Amino acid sequence: MKRFVLFIGLLLIGVSIFAQNNGRITGKIVDQETKEPVAQANVRILHQKDSLYLNGVASDQEGNFAISVPYGNYIIHVTYVGHHDLFRNVTISNTNRTANLGSVELGTDNILLDAAVVTAKAAEIVVRGDTVEYNADSYKVTESAILEDLLKKMPGIEIDSEGKITVNGREIKKIMVDGEEFFSTDPKVASKNLPAKMVEKLQVLDRRTDMAQMTGFDDGEEETIINLMVKPGMKEGLFGNAFVGYGTKDRYEGNAMVNYMKDKNQYTVLGGFNNTNNAGFSDLASSMFGSGGGGGRRMFFGGRSGITTSGNAGFNFSQQFTNKLKLGGNLRYGNTDNNTLSKTHTQNILSSGNTLEDENNSSNNYSQNFNMDLRLEWTPDTLTRIIFNPEGSVYNNRRTELSDFLTTTETLEDSINYGDSRYNSTGDGKNLSARLDVSRTLGKKGRILSVQLRGGMSDSENEGTNLSNTFYNGTKPDDLIDQRFVNTNDSKNWRGYVSYVEPLGNNNAIQFAYQYRQNISGSDKDTRVKDESGNYTVLDEQYSKRLENNFTNQEIEFNFQSVRQKYDYTIGFSVQPSSSQSKTFIGDNKISDFTRDVVNYAPMAQFNYRWTRQHNLRLRYFGNTDQPSVTQLSPVVDVSNPLNITYGNPDLKPSFEHRLNLRYQNFNPEKNRSMGFFGDIRYLTNDIVSSTMTDRETGRRETTYENVTGNWNANGRMMMNIPLKNIRFSVFSMSFASYNHANGFSNLEKNLSRRLNLGETLGLNYRSDLIDFGIRGNISYNKVKNSLEGQRDQEFLNYGGNANTTLYLPWDMSIESDINYSTNSGYSDGFTQDEWLWNASIQKQLFKQKNGTIRLKIYDILQQRSNISRSVTSNYIRDTTTNTLTTYFMVHFVYRFNIFKNGATREDMMPQHGPGPGRGFGRGHGG
Repeated sequence: MKRFVLFIGLLLIGVSIFAQNNGRITGKIVDQETKEPVAQANVRILHQKDSLYLNGVASDQEGNFAISVPYGNYIIHVTYVGHHDLFRNVTISNTNRTANLGSVELGTDNILLDAAVVTAKAAEIVVRGDTVEYNADSYKVTESAILEDLLKKMPGIEIDSEGKITVNGREIKKIMVDGEEFFSTDPKVASKNLPAKMVEKLQVLDRRTDMAQMTGFDDGEEETIINLMVKPGMKEGLFGNAFVGYGTKDRYEGNAMVNYMKDKNQYTVLGGFNNTNNAGFSDLASSMFGSGGGGGRRMFFGGRSGITTSGNAGFNFSQQFTNKLKLGGNLRYGNTDNNTLSKTHTQNILSSGNTLEDENNSSNNYSQNFNMDLRLEWTPDTLTRIIFNPEGSVYNNRRTELSDFLTTTETLEDSINYGDSRYNSTGDGKNLSARLDVSRTLGKKGRILSVQLRGGMSDSENEGTNLSNTFYNGTKPDDLIDQRFVNTNDSKNWRGYVSYVEPLGNNNAIQFAYQYRQNISGSDKDTRVKDESGNYTVLDEQYSKRLENNFTNQEIEFNFQSVRQKYDYTIGFSVQPSSSQSKTFIGDNKISDFTRDVVNYAPMAQFNYRWTRQHNLRLRYFGNTDQPSVTQLSPVVDVSNPLNITYGNPDLKPSFEHRLNLRYQNFNPEKNRSMGFFGDIRYLTNDIVSSTMTDRETGRRETTYENVTGNWNANGRMMMNIPLKNIRFSVFSMSFASYNHANGFSNLEKNLSRRLNLGETLGLNYRSDLIDFGIRGNISYNKVKNSLEGQRDQEFLNYGGNANTTLYLPWDMSIESDINYSTNSGYSDGFTQDEWLWNASIQKQLFKQKNGTIRLKIYDILQQRSNISRSVTSNYIRDTTTNTLTTYFMVHFVYRFNIFKNGATREDMMPQHGPGPGRGFGRGHGG
C-alpha cells in the first residue's frame, strides 16, 4: 500500500512539471433562416474514434457556448428541437489550441415545424458509426423506475432472469456513466440501482480494449458496453434516491443511492437489502465453488431460481485531478442467501434405447464477496499515455444440498438405479491482479510503441462432507460413499506484450507485436474416509488427486491497416507456439506426466464500409486455435460422481475455429427509422466433443473426449424500429434464426444433432401525455434431428406475449400494469408451461416538489408463476423446473432529492424545450 501511495505521489509531482495540454471549442448557435440566436441548444463533444461522449454544454441566451477539452480529435454534435442535427469535426492540438466555429447555423426541420407551434418527436434510435443511441425520453417510465425498467422498454434490449443484459444478442459487459467507468465489469450494479430519470440518452457501442485504442489496431477483444449520458441539469450537484418496501409473506426491500457530480468528477454511494430475488451484484463466490467436491449428483441453479435474500453496498468514484491525470475505481460488498427446490428430467439419447433420469433437489447456498479495483490514467504529454489498473477480491461460500434420483428405461420404465445424497461444504478464496499499459508516439505521427504488463494470483479452499448412496438393483455392487474432502486451487500468471506501429503514408500502417505469457496452476483433491475409530483419516485414492500444470505461450503477430474516406480494412496473421507440462499425483505417487508442444496459427481480416455515419457495414473474419484443457488431456480417471466417470484423451489435437461476423446498421433521420442486422458463422475443424459410453444395465456413464470435423453453427438477428405516420405510434420487430450442426458420440456411435431455431418478436408502442402503452408477441420454434437409429425428431415451441401500460391520472397519480403470457409445447410431461404473469401498481407523487412517491404493487396477481427451462445437446434433452417467488403485495415509499448548482431544483436545471417528454415547440414562424 505504501508503494502505491508513493507511486501516486510521483505521478502528481510529474504532472506539475508539464504544461496544461488543453484547449477550447467556442461558437454561436443561430437559426439558419432568421439568423436569430438559439438559446439552450444542446452541444455535445464526442470522440471521433468511437463517438463516446466526452462533455456537453447548453448555449446561453445569446446562442454562445464555450467548452474546455484536452488535445484530441472530436465531433461537435449540436441538437435543438425542430431543427436538423449538426455535426462538425475539430482537432485541438498544440498548434490549434482554440477551435472557433463562428456562427453555427441550424437548419429548420420542416417535417417537425408547421406554423407557429408544432408537436415534435425526438428520434427514438439514432445510428452514428459504431454507436447506437437511444433517446431515453422516448420511453416513458414512472418517477420511481430504475435503469432496468427503462432498458426493458427499448427495442433490441433483453434482460434475462439473472439480470444479464443483451443488446441484439450481444452481452453487455459494462455500463459507463458519461464515459467513465461505473463499478467496473458488473453492469447489474448500474441496471438495478441507478434511477431511470437521470438518463438523457443511452449509447450502445463496441469498445476496443485500452491497448487496441493505443495501437490503433483491433486485437479482437472488444466488448459491447452501454454508456449512459446524464441529463445536463444533473451534472452539477448532488442527487439521489431511496426507497423502502414491505409486503405480504414477509417480503421486504430497501435501497439508497447518492451521486455527486461536478465537472468530470463523479462520486456514488449505494446500498440495499431485500428478499425479493433482486441481487444487485454478481455472485462471485457461488460461481467459484459451483462444482464442489466429492461424489453425488449435485445440480446447481442460480439467478432467480429459488428464493434469495441479498444485501449489497458500494462506492464508486472518478476524480479528474488535471487534464492529464485521472483516477477512478470502486469498492463493493455483496451477500446472497439462496434456497432452491428443483426437479429435473433428462432423456439420454442412445441407439440401444433411451434412458430417463429424474432428480429432486433441495439446496441452500450462502456467499459473500468483497471486491475492489482502481484505474489510473496519466497522459504526461501529448505523446504518452499510461494506464494502471489493480484489482482484488475475497469471497466465501457455504452450501448444503439434499437430493434423490431414479433412472429408468424409456420403453419398459424398468428401474436401472436409484439413490440419494447429502452434501455440505464451506469455502473461501481471493484474487489479486494488476495491469500496466504504456503507449508512446515516437516522433512521426502514427509511429507508436506500446507495452503491456499483467500479473495475477488466486487461491481457494473448499472443504466439506459427502454422503452418497447409489443402488444398482443387483447388476453391480452399490456405491455407498461417506467422505470428508478438502479441495485447494491456486494459480499464478503473468503476461508481457510489446507492439510497434509504423505509418506507411496515405493512411496505411503496419503493426509488429510480440507476446509472452505464463500460467502456473495446481489443484489438490484430498478425500478421506473413516478409519476403524470412525475418524476421517484414510486417504481415498479413488477420489483423491493432485494436478500441477505449467503453461507458456508466445505470439508473434503482423497486421496491415488501410483507412480511406468511405472504408477501411485490416488484415493480419499470427503464429502462437505454446508448451504445456502437466503432472498428476495420488498421494505421493506420480501417475501421469506429459508435456505437449504445439504451434497455433490465427489469421484475421476486417472490413468497414461507411455510406454515411448513420449507414455502415462491418465484416470481420478471424481464425483461432483452441487447445484442449488439462482435464481433457489427462488420462487419469475421475470418479467424483459414481454415475458419471470421466477421463481425458492424451491424443487430442487442437481445434481450429473459423469465425465470420457481419454487422449492418442503417438509420434514416428524415423518417426516424432504424434497422440493424447482426450475423455470426462459425466452422470448426478438429472440434473437441464428449464421447459417452452408457451401461444400460447400471445407468453408469463413462465420458472421454474426441476430435471431430464438420461442426458448425450460424445465427442471425435483424432489428427494425419504425414510427408510424402518427408520431405517437412506433412498431419494432426483432427476427432471429440459428442453426447448429453438431457431431458427438454415444456408445461409440457417431450422432449428428441438427438443431434449428427460429424466433420473432413484434411490438407496438403508443405514447402520449395520458397513457403509455406497449404490446409484444413472441414465438420461438425449435427442431432437433438426431442421426442415431431409432431416434425421432424433436419439435418444441415457446411462445407468448406481453403488454404494459402506464396511465397518468390527475392528482399526480399513475397506474402501471404489465402482463406476460408464456406457454410451450413438445416438452416432457410435468414440464408444460401455461402461465399468465400479471403485475400491477398504483402510485401517487407527494410533497411540493413531487419528490416523494407512495406505491402499492401486486406481484403475480393470478398466482401462475413458474420457472421451466430446457437444454439440448447431441447426447441428451434436459427439462428443469425450480421454485420461484409467487404472489405477494408490497407497499413502497420512494424519495428523491436534488441539490444542484446555485440551489436550483432538477426542473430549474433542465433545458426548457417544451411542455413534457417527447414533445417540444419549434421556433415561431409567422402566425
